[in-house]
Amino acid sequence: MADIAQFKKNLQESIIQADTIKLFDNLLTIAVEEGASDIHIEPFENFGRIRLRVDGLLFELIQYPKNIHESVIAKFKIESGQMRPDEKRVPQDARVSTITLTNKEIDLRASTLPTVWWEKLVMRIVDKSKKTQKLNELGIEGTIEEQILRQLDYPNGIILNTGPTGSGKTATLYAALDHINKVDVNIITYEDPVENKMDGLSQSQVRADIGYTFAQGLRAALRQDPDIIMVWEIRDKETLEMSMEAAMTWHLVFSTIHTNSAAETITRVLNLGAKPFMLAGTFNFVMAQRLSRRVCHNCGHSVDMKSDKQYFWAREEISRIPKDTLVNEMKKRSITNEQWQNFLDGKLHVGSGKDPKTGETCAVCGGSWYKWRIGIFEVMEYTDDVKNMLLQGKTAFEIEKFALSKWMSNLERDGIYKVIKGMITLEELYRLIKHKDVEK
Repeated sequence: MADIAQFKKNLQESIIQADTIKLFDNLLTIAVEEGASDIHIEPFENFGRIRLRVDGLLFELIQYPKNIHESVIAKFKIESGQMRPDEKRVPQDARVSTITLTNKEIDLRASTLPTVWWEKLVMRIVDKSKKTQKLNELGIEGTIEEQILRQLDYPNGIILNTGPTGSGKTATLYAALDHINKVDVNIITYEDPVENKMDGLSQSQVRADIGYTFAQGLRAALRQDPDIIMVWEIRDKETLEMSMEAAMTWHLVFSTIHTNSAAETITRVLNLGAKPFMLAGTFNFVMAQRLSRRVCHNCGHSVDMKSDKQYFWAREEISRIPKDTLVNEMKKRSITNEQWQNFLDGKLHVGSGKDPKTGETCAVCGGSWYKWRIGIFEVMEYTDDVKNMLLQGKTAFEIEKFALSKWMSNLERDGIYKVIKGMITLEELYRLIKHKDVEK
């Protein structure tokens, strides 16, 4: 196991010595070993600082003297070979592949931003040493897992994944493609960028700067005898229309779109110019997701939260679920009678930040209560009832309300099930989603 403390010491020494090569080597290694998704190198009037985004939240790694900031940024620009070191007035982008001091291959998507105190550099990390996860390793369980696996067996239609940046859409799409990646199917992907190279897939990097867009890639795909097509994002009317055309010509199409929920995707797609009959005829299902921090397995313990407002919200939402649906879902998710009774009694699992044996700061989570992350999901299947409501001109809100009264488990409900199982906390759940105060 890597000695992160030593790399942090080396980072401090590199700052004192103004050794930018050593600084970047140790910084990238620390970031990867800490499981960071992003690195922020940012200037202020009297100092600079480096922050890492770990498990979705930023924390400060170190501060450094302002006099070395320009050399740090200039060093990265030169090494990238894609940024002009002398241009400091406009944002610049670069993509760099490198190897950490622990011999892990990573890709960096870097961006500079001119600020009132010199330039800020942000680097998104793609750890190429990580393996593609399985669907059930992401937190997909219960009825949602059944719905997704059923849809992946369909020969044609559109499958959309939605959520904010950093919500785990990439991991879910790769897991879905891995599940259906067999020798008898031709899978073509159009990505920006190609984050995970997978055997058995024909993966193509789009280049908008030379006119090679998602829409153009989709046109080319239809001449490549595909069974399954994945286009990284539906951003415009042209890409949406091409995706629908591919679905109608007996292809299974995967993509992402930026909306807040599965139901809101209906409004977004209609605003892009799709007709309700096209939506009803091509969409199979839409999944929305978030990434929640998991309760630390080492310092987790039960506390009484019966008087907490968020506990009231969770009980209120659970009460809206039809009894048969609730019992069935708990069985499929292997929720025990003890876990259910603890929830009813308001005894919920949270971290303490303290080692249960020594009382010292928890060595696993560093006192943060949380370690690693797990997905929270919702799926809206385009059943015959949903399609009929679309053709009748019903709103996204009306369709969502109907689906929730029948079979749909939204982000809040999926999160509450995970709270009951002790995976996540109510605080973390309601940090990520809003409690919907709707009528039963």
